Amino acid sequence: MTARYIAIDWGSTNLRAWLYQGDHCLDSRQSEAGVTRLNGKSPAAVLAEVTTDWREENTPVVMAGWSAAMSAGKLRRIYLFLPVFHLLANN
Repeated sequence: MTARYIAIDWGSTNLRAWLYQGDHCLDSRQSEAGVTRLNGKSPAAVLAEVTTDWREENTPVVMAGWSAAMSAGKLRRIYLFLPVFHLLANN
């Protein structure tokens, strides 16, 4: 079975989310709850709301964008350096 995961691009004004099974996007969603527009909600509450019926036990979530700018302790983050220059060179 191919791994299922959730990809999040959390910008300052919007949050975009995709549900993947391997290389196939199964669903996508968008919210105006960017990191500067949480409207009193916690980041964890916004994430749970956007991914409400996607979360199965141990479904990993990969995040990019402004999610790292949120207060420490709200979400567990691991920083990774990604080799993308070879991808850009082909475009």
